[in-house]
Amino acid sequence: MTLTWLGQAGWLLRTRRGTQIMIDPYLSDSLREEKGEAFRRRTPLRPELLSVQLDALVITHSHADHLDWGTMRPLLAAQEKPPYILGPRSVWEALREKGAGGSELVLFQEGVQYTVEEVLLTAVPAVHSDPWAIGVTVEAEGKRLYHTGDTLYHQSLISPDTVGADTLLLPINGKGNNMNAADAARLTRVLAPRLAVPMHWDMFAAMGCDPAPYQKLLAGDSVEVRVLEPYGELAL
Repeated sequence: MTLTWLGQAGWLLRTRRGTQIMIDPYLSDSLREEKGEAFRRRTPLRPELLSVQLDALVITHSHADHLDWGTMRPLLAAQEKPPYILGPRSVWEALREKGAGGSELVLFQEGVQYTVEEVLLTAVPAVHSDPWAIGVTVEAEGKRLYHTGDTLYHQSLISPDTVGADTLLLPINGKGNNMNAADAARLTRVLAPRLAVPMHWDMFAAMGCDPAPYQKLLAGDSVEVRVLEPYGELAL
């Protein structure tokens, strides 16, 4: 399984069999248009990503840098076959209201498991200002990935589904009801993944941070921390 970081909390997952899944893509500059220059995207746009053919799309909550209509409309319009779209109630209701391009909408709430081709997706808890927010685990090719979604530190994030994942993806910016570096490091130690990759620190001046403090806090630990450049790739 190969992961490409799309910036913010966005990822593209590809399996060896060719299954492709996006999580939380923000591939527009919609927030700058809505909120001003403090929300200008700092990660460069790659328009070709809006035509990637997907088997599934996972949206962890309804905030505009995760459920972005400037991304969703062109991305869904480009699909030759509508993908499954998995999201919690806030996302599910928004997509039912605004349209999902003929896609099958899956009400993806805590505890729900859904298989797309050879990939098993499980909705796990998140604690965020969208009360329906979730995280997601992805299992394929004998590997397990945990994407926390946007979340604060909470005991509910620690479970057999999330402990010991091969790769952990988590926010560290400490703004907008997300973990700061200290809390993200505490969670990383408890979950004990093989590899931890910070996210949600890069996209906007108003909500970003330096990933170095998170790295420094874990410098003496057994967990490998890797800070990616925009559109950087990982092979699990």
